[in-house]
Amino acid sequence: MSADLILSALRSSPVLVGDCPEAAVFDRSGLALPDEAGAISLDQKLGHIYEDGLAALLEKSECYDLLEKSLQIQSDKHRTLGELDFLLRDRTSGAIIHLELAVKFYLAVESADGHQLPGPDARDNYDKKLKRLRSHQLTLVQQFREHLPVAYRDQPITTRQLVIGCLFDHISAAQPAQAAYLSPNARRGKWLHQHELIQHFPAQSPRIIPKHLWPVEVNKLPSSSLEPLDTTELLDRCVMVHLESEPMPLFIAPDAYPGV
Repeated sequence: MSADLILSALRSSPVLVGDCPEAAVFDRSGLALPDEAGAISLDQKLGHIYEDGLAALLEKSECYDLLEKSLQIQSDKHRTLGELDFLLRDRTSGAIIHLELAVKFYLAVESADGHQLPGPDARDNYDKKLKRLRSHQLTLVQQFREHLPVAYRDQPITTRQLVIGCLFDHISAAQPAQAAYLSPNARRGKWLHQHELIQHFPAQSPRIIPKHLWPVEVNKLPSSSLEPLDTTELLDRCVMVHLESEPMPLFIAPDAYPGV
């Protein structure tokens, strides 16, 4: 069940980041869901889970050949300059595509300067990730072409990006937060501090969405099998939950959030 949901999210979940100057959004119309999803190891970081899922989709695709996954670019055996998530070949045009994947979640926190967009781990934030994506990850081929494997070094390579996830506005926010290159169709959710839960949802029982299913839209989740959240225990981290009354996901944050 988890593998099917992961592949479905990769295939159809709204993108978080739209086209940017360094790379347009990857066209997923050439990806088809397999009749039966293979096993995906959930005992790894969220990004790696979804990289494995995307590799499975690409390997089954009739439109692309998966040439490389997690291809390290090294100037010598002691120095790694970066890593390409995927290299693909378009079977129709023969073009080579460098594809970068990211799975990210951010909470809009009002500040004197407008909105800050930290992640569930507040040391991460949208602006930092976007800057890293644009200045490094999407320019690896351009910067270090001479260090690519010989088979690709002289080939035209087009870079594309696929960033899925969700932006969570505070439950009392008057307007949805905006950010540079945020897709107008980005998936949205709501967040609140733990002490606000009783005020907004006094008679409801939140159910925990396991991290590997964070990118899955709530209407596709097997809600009856999600574990209930013990709201009497103080949280020490952000928890994504599903409430029967809510059509979108909800993040419950520790009361000290986003303090680090």
